[in-house]
Amino acid sequence: MKIGHPKVRSAACVVLSALALSACGGPARTEVDVEIRLNSCNTQKASCLASGLSEAEISLVDADGQTIASGKSDDAGKLVLATGGAVGEARVIAVSPLIEGGRKEANLVLPREGETTNITIMANGSGTPSP
Repeated sequence: MKIGHPKVRSAACVVLSALALSACGGPARTEVDVEIRLNSCNTQKASCLASGLSEAEISLVDADGQTIASGKSDDAGKLVLATGGAVGEARVIAVSPLIEGGRKEANLVLPREGETTNITIMANGSGTPSP
């Protein structure tokens, strides 16, 4: 078959499309990269340590109160949530019995298509005095 033959052109288009997607890393994802850190203070030594909080229930909620995405933080206190195309203002809500009051919230503006927004939530431990 010659290069101009329709089957050869079709196969070339499929190969080029696959190469283009792999070179770009596939379709761009829009995400919120969340880190929840828990302050633990030692009042006798007047020192505090902030460490990642694992197993915290984390939700991404839009301005109308609808949950966009949710999951649990990993051992380092991190979780990546896909926005599902939602735009505008939102809240990240972290829930854990280890957090003072059981929950901590933070506001953010959702990232534009193909971008990632990072947010770190600092929470005091339950029963831990503030520094």
